[in-house]
Amino acid sequence: MKQIAVIGLGYIGLPTAILAAKSGYDVLGFDVDESKICKIKNGDPSIIEPQIKENLLDVLSSEKFEVSSILKPADCFIVAVPTPFKEGKKADLSFVFSAAKSIAKVLKKDDLIILESTIPVGTTELVAEFLERESGLVAKKDFLVAHCPERVLPGRIFYELVKNDRVVGGIDQESCNAAKKFYAAFVEGDIHTTDDKTAEMVKLVENSSRDVQIAFANQVAAMARDAKIDPYEVINLANRHPRVKILNPGCGVGGHCIAVDPWFLIESFPKSTTLLQSARDVNDLRPREIINEVSKLVEKIKQEKNILKVKVLVLGLTFKPGVDDLRESPALKIAKDLNLQKDVDLFACEPNVTSEKISHLGFLSTALNEGLKNCDLIVSLVLHKEFKNIPLNIIQSKLIIDTCGLIHELERGKE
Repeated sequence: MKQIAVIGLGYIGLPTAILAAKSGYDVLGFDVDESKICKIKNGDPSIIEPQIKENLLDVLSSEKFEVSSILKPADCFIVAVPTPFKEGKKADLSFVFSAAKSIAKVLKKDDLIILESTIPVGTTELVAEFLERESGLVAKKDFLVAHCPERVLPGRIFYELVKNDRVVGGIDQESCNAAKKFYAAFVEGDIHTTDDKTAEMVKLVENSSRDVQIAFANQVAAMARDAKIDPYEVINLANRHPRVKILNPGCGVGGHCIAVDPWFLIESFPKSTTLLQSARDVNDLRPREIINEVSKLVEKIKQEKNILKVKVLVLGLTFKPGVDDLRESPALKIAKDLNLQKDVDLFACEPNVTSEKISHLGFLSTALNEGLKNCDLIVSLVLHKEFKNIPLNIIQSKLIIDTCGLIHELERGKE
């Protein structure tokens, strides 16, 4: 196995392609987005991630990595395309099958296809059958198929692609062995082999577990607020118990994994996923709760200051700290809703997204110090590291709705 093609050059596909190239493979990065291809060719990864730019420049100069909007024959195809949900919270597999259709046109005997995209249970088998119909070749006999779900955290992608354990599920043992051999070139963690359906469920269960834990943390915070006590102190002290590990609450759940993957299990196993459905309801409702809380405080400020519009500073738009990823971001949903309210002048401070992109989203972008100085109300949504340097006395002098523990973090830093 020498020639590798990575289909989809986003948050997972591009780093995977880079690591494969650094490991000695000849790698083709394929994407249908011509503008992305052009940027990558010029050394611009188009995403914020530690080490990605220097690693990209390194493999481009080594001539082990090329990018194109035309898929060429290869020995191994890595599919790393999005799998969002569509209307009715059903899995949208159109990108996966579009990738499979492209692969089928150049598929040859002894090729290996690895699906890294997060997919509902049973999808790997469906893709194998689709490839058979489109190519005329026979799965297991003529080509191999495996699923190896990505398990990385944005902001730590390169480290975790190398250090984390991987789960490889093949449609047969030969598929498992071939996929394991590919990943062994750059993965230092253990590589566990299983069948394709088990591997599919492993990823969905991992993220659904996180979703349930976050929902519990958000309900703990709601109870604490009702009792007029500090939810972060409650959680911090509860976590002193050796067998308790409660997560911190927030403004909801976002990103391309945790907010999406539980729906794949709910769709496939509706009778067995009542807990997952409840967790989704709790976390999906959180942005609306915050919007209502802000609206009430805006009305109070208007009356007290005798003004028609309240200047609201939103701290953070991305789905989590330290990334530029806006996919399924609850912070973005909250900001968009508040921006439509006639009695709100909204200013957004998001250090990981360009002011041009913020403007394109319909918000007025502001520098942190200027926003803090001019606002009537702060709504802290994402705990970026830049916000941890705000002087505590400035925060204490302002009205604030703190959804991410900013005040707790600043007070702890002062100790």
